Amino acid sequence: MGSLDDLIRDLKSFEDRKVLTKELRKEIRKPVPEVRKMIRRRALVIMPQSGGLNVYVSQTKVTAQVKLSGRSAGVRLRGGRNNSTGKRSDILRIDQGKVRAPSWGRRGRNAWHTQTVPAGFFTGPAGEVDTWRQAVLDAVDSALEVIRRG
Repeated sequence: MGSLDDLIRDLKSFEDRKVLTKELRKEIRKPVPEVRKMIRRRALVIMPQSGGLNVYVSQTKVTAQVKLSGRSAGVRLRGGRNNSTGKRSDILRIDQGKVRAPSWGRRGRNAWHTQTVPAGFFTGPAGEVDTWRQAVLDAVDSALEVIRRG
């Protein structure tokens, strides 16, 4: 069983690096649809239903960013969503358990308050997925095997 550090080191000298990294990224991203479903289900269950916050948060776009070089090599799961004014919603803050909402429907300056909501709708399911971990390990092992075969 190889590690990601071994793979990155060996990739530098491999001739067909682009083909191998493309396949590796594809294999690592395979569990993303399952993770998306888990995040959406969790948001629908734990977020407040009144006002539709649970539906709004469950429609967060989830993407996987795979980086195979440098010191910060790994997989990063990102979530984002535009709000009604076209700006980005603060999904990280909502995941931490805080959401800003207009007070009594007023959207003017100083008419907002912070509301506490259950934390972990995004980080909980993303960290619990064992198939994700296994997919990464399998992809790294198969790529190392291809490199060592030449």
